[in-house]
Amino acid sequence: MKPGRAATFGKSAAQFLVGCLRQIVPAKQGTDANAADLLEAVKQWQQVFEHTPVMYFMVDPAGTVINVNTFGAEQLGYTPAELIGRSVLDVFLAEDRAAVRACVALCLKTLDQSHTWEIRKVRKDGSMLWVRENAKAMLRANGGPIVLVACENITERKEAENALRQSEAYLAQAQELSHTGSFGWKAATREITWSKETYRIFECEEGTKPAIPFMLQRIHPEDRLAVQQTTGRAAREGKDYDHEYRLVMPDGSIKYVRAVARATRDASGRVEFVGSVTDITATKEAERRLRDSEQRFRDYAETASDWFWETGPDHRVTQISEHSDTNTAPAGLIGLTRWDIAPDAALEPEKWRQHRAALDAHVPFRDLVYRSKDRNGQPIYVRTSGKPFFDADGAFLGYRGVCTDVTAAIRANQAEDALRKAQAELAHVTRVTTLGELTASIAHEINQPLAAVIANADACLAWLQRSPPDLKAARRSVEWIIEDGRRAGDVIRHVRALAKRSDIEMVPLDANAVVREAVALVQREMASHAVSVRMELSSALPRIFGDRIQLQQVLINLIMNGIEAMADVHDRPRELAIRSQASGDSAMQVSVSDCGTGISEQAIDRLFTPFFTTKSSGMGMGLSICRSIIEAHGGRLSAIPNQERGATFQITLPLHREEAS
Repeated sequence: MKPGRAATFGKSAAQFLVGCLRQIVPAKQGTDANAADLLEAVKQWQQVFEHTPVMYFMVDPAGTVINVNTFGAEQLGYTPAELIGRSVLDVFLAEDRAAVRACVALCLKTLDQSHTWEIRKVRKDGSMLWVRENAKAMLRANGGPIVLVACENITERKEAENALRQSEAYLAQAQELSHTGSFGWKAATREITWSKETYRIFECEEGTKPAIPFMLQRIHPEDRLAVQQTTGRAAREGKDYDHEYRLVMPDGSIKYVRAVARATRDASGRVEFVGSVTDITATKEAERRLRDSEQRFRDYAETASDWFWETGPDHRVTQISEHSDTNTAPAGLIGLTRWDIAPDAALEPEKWRQHRAALDAHVPFRDLVYRSKDRNGQPIYVRTSGKPFFDADGAFLGYRGVCTDVTAAIRANQAEDALRKAQAELAHVTRVTTLGELTASIAHEINQPLAAVIANADACLAWLQRSPPDLKAARRSVEWIIEDGRRAGDVIRHVRALAKRSDIEMVPLDANAVVREAVALVQREMASHAVSVRMELSSALPRIFGDRIQLQQVLINLIMNGIEAMADVHDRPRELAIRSQASGDSAMQVSVSDCGTGISEQAIDRLFTPFFTTKSSGMGMGLSICRSIIEAHGGRLSAIPNQERGATFQITLPLHREEAS
């Protein structure tokens, strides 16, 4: 702004006002008194213009500020001199300037017509204020147009409106999140108002006028009468109400709601209700599931052969379930500890020491097996598991758990163990006897040609020691030695063939089926040693040709070896992996892998040698026999150490000729 501009504008503003006044009060030419009166009036109007608590702007058609009153400039943080001569757009937000241009153009197009709008202005410090502008365009004394704008500060009202809208938005979001809508009900006029969430709960199009007939239609037929009685009584007595009922939605689904209303009275004393309606379907479903779960648990508890128990913080029995149809659960246990009940506590001190340590540490325990007595005093075996429970403050209250009578299973296992031991002893005797017979046969069959070899060798020496040596006779002795050697070889081959000979039934077989059957036979053994099996059997494998029983014996032997190899594994899961896959075009392969202690390189070279064993109680015949069976099938058996832990035994068998062709 150039110096003196304000004074110049003041003069032009005065001239503008003089022009305006002359249109109202015609001046007498040449009369000094009239001129003085006119200047006084201009002065008074100028005072009003400068200090009235309304922002006044005068803008030319290009949007340049011609004049602004002091109050208006101060509201924006400026002096009049700082605004005069600038574009009026400078005090508006950039996104609002197009609208300002349109408003100015509208005023210029419609002279002497007032136009009103609300818009934001920007103060010198960057803050904003809302104004309500009333503007009109008129002609100046020289005939040119000018736009007069009066601005009212409505910032407080706008902020209040924005706060109200924000509050309403928060309320709507809170209602949506809590599934709670609000409503108003004038009992006398039956007028109802709903919030947005209430419309959503009733699945009614927002804006539709809610009515009692529509609500009754939505209410479940079995609940309508109760709802009418509750709301009718509340309307007659002017009292609050709180009730729950069901809604039947358009798709046939059921929705549970809770309506709570407070009774008030208007200025005429008529009853009105203000309330909330909450969708409680999820809560009702959770309660139903909880009831079903509780009932299911009660049913299980009442029909199970197990019995449930509870102990206090001192580990003494406080509760035990009763079953009228069984005499298994021990009686008279209230007040006793578990080690008071078990007669084997003194015989297995370490087991019970560990159990009491777990209880004192307040940790869960599983599958503790001990001896006890049933209600008739008969000895039984019990397996029990328990879990600690605490109060809301974390104080230990005791244990809850379940007991199972495992007498039959324990005794069956004992019988199986006895049977296995007897079978093992019988197999041992049989193997020793067979080996003894085989050894005698070998000795008898080989001794004769060996004796002949020695005799012929002695004769050969004698013929050679003659002078001159009888080479012809010596040659004949050597020929006899060779013949006797061949006889010994024939004996050995015959014995080997005799060892492989058996009454086998060679038929086409599904190798995967043989694997599954073998695994099924050792399931109990794997379970007792906590061994899991992972089978990765290739589908659609061609058939092999072999004896099912012998091949199953081989697999069982390899699986049992794997189980024994993992007996000392405690830091990782005990897992056997059994895989089948094609091996070229004419063979298939079955492998058994364990994660046990593994096999040394030195042991692998001798692993299939008869009488070689890595077991403290083994005879060293199992793998040798397995290899003989596989070789009798035209296959091969090998072993390799795994990269990380354990070993893998691989069986390669030829395919059935019809399958391979």
